[in-house]
Amino acid sequence: MRTRTVIGGISGLVVAAAVVAVAIPVVRNSDAFTTTIRTAADTPATPAPAPLPASVRQLWTAPTGTDGAPVAGPSVIETGANRVAGLDPTTGRERWSYERGNATLCDTARQDGVVLALFARSHGCRDLIALDAATGQRRWYRTVEITTPARLAGTPGTVVVTGGDHMIAVDIGGGLNRWTYSADGCTLDPAVAGGAAVATVSRCAGGVRRLVVHSVSFDKAAWVGSLRPGSDPHVLNTDDRVVVLDDKTLSIYSVTEDKDGKPTAAPDGDVLDDRLAGTGTPAAVVDGDFLVAWTGENAVGVDLRNPVVRWSRPATGPPTLSGHQVLLAGPGGFTSQPATGAPVTEVKAGTAVPDRAGLSRIGGLVVAAGDGRIIAYG
Repeated sequence: MRTRTVIGGISGLVVAAAVVAVAIPVVRNSDAFTTTIRTAADTPATPAPAPLPASVRQLWTAPTGTDGAPVAGPSVIETGANRVAGLDPTTGRERWSYERGNATLCDTARQDGVVLALFARSHGCRDLIALDAATGQRRWYRTVEITTPARLAGTPGTVVVTGGDHMIAVDIGGGLNRWTYSADGCTLDPAVAGGAAVATVSRCAGGVRRLVVHSVSFDKAAWVGSLRPGSDPHVLNTDDRVVVLDDKTLSIYSVTEDKDGKPTAAPDGDVLDDRLAGTGTPAAVVDGDFLVAWTGENAVGVDLRNPVVRWSRPATGPPTLSGHQVLLAGPGGFTSQPATGAPVTEVKAGTAVPDRAGLSRIGGLVVAAGDGRIIAYG
């Protein structure tokens, strides 16, 4: 492991003593002086997929500040108040880390073998950095025009920063803007980015709710449509369709482009079912024409073609998709099943899975992140 503190060079500096006294504190509090990067000396291979055994046990645990799915490439991603690190999935040993002494971590995303970390200093989540998921090597660093708390969402080639009334889409390869969007004073939910589009809910004064659908890559005007006033809708998915859940109603939109390349969303059916009601912020995965939504209490399988609810089962956290198998956590361990609902494989866990934990698969392991800790099961 290589360790370095990033310090910018200063050449040709000829100043009076009084000026030096002012300049030194500025340098000491700069990004360069207060950032420590520890990189891995090698690039490990991502473990090959392996089937789940009938029972698993805790292999290791580590503290973390993120409840999201923690695996990127060959690394398990750990976060802290001002840092992000890559852990060996088999042992939990830290392989690389990136730490800021003058900023706090707002959010992370994992996409295209890159860990994207968003940091805040005096105000706003403005500092965005891309790190190689295998080694922690810095790929690029930039500021974004966000002056509020913000969240990240990744899809192939693009990461979207959402904060306040702004969305900014950034190219993962080089860190340049793809497009920006402003909701003119309304508050945007964290964006959901997928193959079909980037979508979010705009919440405005007076209970006005709007669905905002933007192209993933192109700087075209967004499509904006009205939602039920005073409701609490959440975008669940944007892979092949945009799917919105509002209480017991799942609304499906098909996304196309008009002659100018602007995205257009058209209603494509609703599902009204008591099993879709729940508590907390919902989440979902999609495999083909089937969506599995987590309502905060249950996992609900929805056939998007008809559309209709096909199955429901208790789940203590959001689903993850590994291959064509949906992995869910429950009181006794895990279940693995196709999105269609059957057959269901039960996997017992010797250690309870934290409630609302995000799940990941890597090799033959299940990694759960929630309640301030990461647990690797195998």
